[in-house]
Amino acid sequence: MEPLIQDVRFAIRSLRKAPGFSAIAILTLALGMGAVTAMFSVVDGVLLKPLRYPDADRIVAVVNRYADRTAPNLTGGDEMDVSADHDTFAAFAYYNGGEMGVQLADHAEFVGTRLVHPDFFRVFGVAPVAGRPFTHDDARRSAVVSSGFARRNFGSAAAALGQSVFIENRPYAIVGVMPPEMQFPAGTEVWAAAPIEPANRNRTGHNYRAVARLAAGVPVEIANAHLTALATRLASAFPESNEGKTFVAVPLRDNLVIQARTTLYVLTVAVVLVLLIACANVANLMLARAAGRAREVAVRTALGAGRRQIVSQLLAESVVLAGIASALGLLIAYAGTHALLRFRSQYVPLPRLNDVVMDGRVLLFTAVVSLLTTAAFGLAPALHACRADVRDALSHSGSRGPVGAESSLLRSGLVVVQIALAYVLAIDAGLLLRSFVSLTEMPLGFRTESVLVMYAHAPARGSIFDRSGLDDYLGVGRFFDDLFGRLRQLPGAISAGGAMGLPTGQYDSAGSYAVEGRHSFSGDFRRLPSAGFRLASPGYFATLGIPLRRGRECTEGDIYDRPFVAIVSESLAKQTFGDEDPIGHRVMCGLDQPDRWMTIVGVVGDVRQASPASRPGPELYMPLRQHPYTANEVQIVLRSRVPPEYLIAAVQQTVRSARPDVAMKFTTLEQSVNDSIAAPRFRMMLASTFASVALLAIAGVYSVMSYLTAQRTAEFGLRIALGAAFADVVRLVLVRAGHLMMIGTAIGLTLALASSRIVSTLLFGVTTTDAGTYAGVLLIAMPFVVLAAAIPAVTAARVDPMVALRAE
Repeated sequence: MEPLIQDVRFAIRSLRKAPGFSAIAILTLALGMGAVTAMFSVVDGVLLKPLRYPDADRIVAVVNRYADRTAPNLTGGDEMDVSADHDTFAAFAYYNGGEMGVQLADHAEFVGTRLVHPDFFRVFGVAPVAGRPFTHDDARRSAVVSSGFARRNFGSAAAALGQSVFIENRPYAIVGVMPPEMQFPAGTEVWAAAPIEPANRNRTGHNYRAVARLAAGVPVEIANAHLTALATRLASAFPESNEGKTFVAVPLRDNLVIQARTTLYVLTVAVVLVLLIACANVANLMLARAAGRAREVAVRTALGAGRRQIVSQLLAESVVLAGIASALGLLIAYAGTHALLRFRSQYVPLPRLNDVVMDGRVLLFTAVVSLLTTAAFGLAPALHACRADVRDALSHSGSRGPVGAESSLLRSGLVVVQIALAYVLAIDAGLLLRSFVSLTEMPLGFRTESVLVMYAHAPARGSIFDRSGLDDYLGVGRFFDDLFGRLRQLPGAISAGGAMGLPTGQYDSAGSYAVEGRHSFSGDFRRLPSAGFRLASPGYFATLGIPLRRGRECTEGDIYDRPFVAIVSESLAKQTFGDEDPIGHRVMCGLDQPDRWMTIVGVVGDVRQASPASRPGPELYMPLRQHPYTANEVQIVLRSRVPPEYLIAAVQQTVRSARPDVAMKFTTLEQSVNDSIAAPRFRMMLASTFASVALLAIAGVYSVMSYLTAQRTAEFGLRIALGAAFADVVRLVLVRAGHLMMIGTAIGLTLALASSRIVSTLLFGVTTTDAGTYAGVLLIAMPFVVLAAAIPAVTAARVDPMVALRAE
């Protein structure tokens, strides 16, 4: 133990004598290790850690699977058949809903609200912190709320018990309060008990999602075998709706992270490259430093020091460097992770971020990385130094020692590695950047500037399935119609309208439609064309700037007791009617009035509905007032002459003066579009950050070239004394550096071309061989690479021959 302590003390003294070298090495390693540690904390929290539920590996999501895709929603009829398999599932629950208006005694607010089967909490095995979970007697009359909802609205969990919340004018008594770890589905704060059996039991409306707890001793593979057998029976019994469909149980953790997995894998590869570049950089510095200490090592060898002792002492320096860098890297990782979590709502579209913490697993990972990096950058220089020829080193009179061919070759190879890996990372980051720019420049089909968006929910009691409460829903429609007119009169307002299914909004609907004389709803639904279903008010298309191509838009006269009409998008018109004029034809869809034909009265331009990355598709627009059961939760759009945020207070006052029970939530259309491309923005930002860190390789090239040039000071002094000109010395240094840079660049471009396939699935509007990206990276990086070699060359050419020869 004592020799080890001595080695560490000697290493610390040695590193203190070379502060420049120590600072560069520690900072380089710290940045690399900090990036890797921060990324691991995210990967660990999102992908690796089990969910925070008892026996979480037994919780599955049950989804539909077709030959070409997987769909998360089940039909009501399918859900009833799947849930009946009590041998496979210990508990099974369906759920639906989303963010909607909830009314309390004195106010209304938008919160994540789910209607859930009474066995929902049995699936997760989570006990309330107050009250109780659902029983089968609670259907349609009880609610369980989150701890945050209880504290925010009632002061405490205990105080919330017995209180009521109103959902669509139906009271639900709060019977339980869930602990903070109950966070499924993400963002849910109110769970209301739904009927034992789903209200919509047909096999065409995919309205429900399902989770289940596997029975004891039943693995996922056996569960899926049972589900496949059930799907085969249903396909035989109901070929029109179930042929080609099967059901799959997916571990819930895997189902939650499926969209984020590729992104995290790509970013993990990026940070590993950063760490490799950092290790190559420091190893090169260590080699250069070891070459400068060849005489010191030779003297110690001549005095009897063994190879093991010399390697131990030199490795001690690496251990000290790695230890300090690890500590600094942890601080960098903590700061990076903290920033990630702080801005997660807007910039980090990843699930399970609450599970991302700097815990013991992360510390253990950092320790392992520290050991590996120590071996990576410290062992080779130490072994190389102790193999130096003692007589050759002692016969060299200068203090710097000889520069051997083997040492020079190894250092040159590491420089090439640094440059090549830096180019790989920079080019992949460039592709993601170009992809993101392509997204932001994509024509959307509507105008986003100066548009305030208000999500508004006006409660109405009734059901679309039994056609109850129609008068209540019609009254809500009249309220919104009047509200649009009042909003248009606000100072600064230009126009206003409303929709169900705003582009890049939170709600979406799609399904099959039929054209009179061409299709029938009584046949095979799979043979019908499909489209997105949208509801729109008068003024909606003008407010968003969606062009009217022919015919007319919705008008004030398109109400429930008038003939039903529809407006179609250009894509739908082309898909169904080709060159024929669609106006005057009648269509039918299954949104809420499957027995009502609608006359096409207009054609509007295509829009990119889901995000700028989505292709414009067929859309069927219907008047809000003619579809009351789906029109009490409206996205109101208000175009203004002033910044949209300035109108929020006036809009709130206008709504509350008319109906205080309306829940409201505000954003802007620009923000909504930005949110829809949060994932590619996140990838681009992190990849660009890692690429910037990788440019430390350029600093590494500069450091190594400076060190190598300094070791040849006597040689350059002699050349200058013998008549070598300034340009001759500069050329001598640049030629050697130029060879390394050309080799590194060639290898880097080749590796980048090969590795770009990894990010190909994340690109939009740009290919993996995009010449502009490659040329741009070269134009940006090459001057820095040249400068890294040119500065030491100029320094060498200005050396004073007398000083250089005297030092030798």
